[in-house]
Amino acid sequence: MNSTRAIPSEALRQHIAILGKTGAGKSATARLCVEQVYAEGYRVCILDTIKSDWWGITSSADGKKPGLPFKILGGPRGHVGLHSSAGKAIGQLVAEGKLPHSIIDMADFEPGGVQKFFSEFAPALMRHAKGVLYLVIEEAHEVCPKERAGFGAENMAIHWAKKLATAGRSKGIRLIVATQRIQSLHNAVLGSCDTLIAHRLTAPADQGPIKTWLKSNADKATAAKVESSMSSLPTGTGWLCSGEARIFEKIAFPKFATYDNARTPTGDDESRDIKTAPVDAAELRAIIGHAVEEAEANDPKRLKAKVAELTKQLSGKAPVASVPDAEALRAAEVRGEARGRAAGFDEGRRVGFSEGEKAALKKAQSALGAIQADEPTLAALPPRAAVPPPAVSAPPPHHAQRMASGAGAKMPKAERLVLTVLAQYPNGRSKTQIAILTGYASSGGGFNNALSSLRSKGWIEGHGSLSITDAGLEALGAYEPLPSGRALLDHWLNQLSKAERGALAVLANAYPSSLSKEEVAAAAGYEAKGGGFNNALSRLRTLELISGRGELKASDDLFSEAA
Repeated sequence: MNSTRAIPSEALRQHIAILGKTGAGKSATARLCVEQVYAEGYRVCILDTIKSDWWGITSSADGKKPGLPFKILGGPRGHVGLHSSAGKAIGQLVAEGKLPHSIIDMADFEPGGVQKFFSEFAPALMRHAKGVLYLVIEEAHEVCPKERAGFGAENMAIHWAKKLATAGRSKGIRLIVATQRIQSLHNAVLGSCDTLIAHRLTAPADQGPIKTWLKSNADKATAAKVESSMSSLPTGTGWLCSGEARIFEKIAFPKFATYDNARTPTGDDESRDIKTAPVDAAELRAIIGHAVEEAEANDPKRLKAKVAELTKQLSGKAPVASVPDAEALRAAEVRGEARGRAAGFDEGRRVGFSEGEKAALKKAQSALGAIQADEPTLAALPPRAAVPPPAVSAPPPHHAQRMASGAGAKMPKAERLVLTVLAQYPNGRSKTQIAILTGYASSGGGFNNALSSLRSKGWIEGHGSLSITDAGLEALGAYEPLPSGRALLDHWLNQLSKAERGALAVLANAYPSSLSKEEVAAAAGYEAKGGGFNNALSRLRTLELISGRGELKASDDLFSEAA
């Protein structure tokens, strides 16, 4: 299918920015560009970040015949499903030419999923790029915004968008970025585009970046002509400006040659049988291979369902009944380590076990081994402790109060608890964090007297961040260290208040994805604007167990065995 060559080929050899307000013709011009570079034999990948607007390219203008043979991954019209965790694998397949013409539909991704996918897709695309590829990014401000929305992968998405813009051409990647929110698009991306197509823009904030671009790429007379007409351009008409090709023309772009699925509905659209380019879904899945399977395996919703299924299947088996022994094992391990230290042994964990504890070790290892052998993917499932524990009538004790006996037991309680916290956090803690962890008020006289006394003894040091000294460790003696990885999440869920525990459990279940405050509140059974819930979030941030404000995420440390 050949579309009218309305755009000079030399202008299409550069990075292109297509800009315009809603309804001005921006998306139609982007479609025209894609049809033209397809007709010239180039590979094309379209990242449809929001609206699922690109499927019409697979049908003819009247919808009665097949259009261009683009494979659609994800979205309501997808030939195969797609999850946000598949970015790296799909990026490599696109780069290597195994998906020569593809539409990546991200409309159904979870909050933050677009940024997560792109931050893994882009580096894989750069690393494995072969030949010329046109990468179309619809509503490009979603992956390279000027102001951030707080999504976990957003910083890396912006980083890689800038990399594609500044270094992509040397690897054969030609960008076509389109957006109606010009003022929200990162300056580095727009500044890297040598060709700019400007449709009607009425807001001064949207006209500003274009005026800046024109100052660097056009003479004053041309810039003035473009600027004076931007707010009154008819729909479908735009200025084509190419600094490198020295082209500055106002063009009434022709209608693209494929199906216009984005036009205003007429009422009979749903009943129409739109003919699209045939796609063998089985063959496509075979091409994608492990990429789709891996994405589905890592889909949090699927994982949660798998957890529930495994729990139900194994609920009557002895290995599951013995899993709680793993928790008892951890406590025994810690006690053994403490005893060993007190006795002066280097191998405290070994010499400290009683015969009963050794039996618990053997039993727990056998149970876990049996489960993992029965279900190999269990090790990749979210931590069991991420499921919200039952509510308790009274808040649990502060974790610093659960310590092994030793030399430190003879010192005042407040000093002992402060030293225990700082021993558990060798990188230091703030005064507020120490107060929360020990159960004292940061402004209380007893707490501040304890800090003053410890400083004068040379057992702690620092001001903004306090840390324990070697002399302080020696004075404290044996103490209970913090667990790591999943056991650390278990530990915290057993120490926090009800509201704190509920919020952390919800975010742990969603990890590594982020959730809005409203989503966390609803899942935990609280009002998002409630004082108690917001106080709980504030304490969790202070303790560095969660991060973010508009979008919240559980700390990576809770899921790292090296934490």
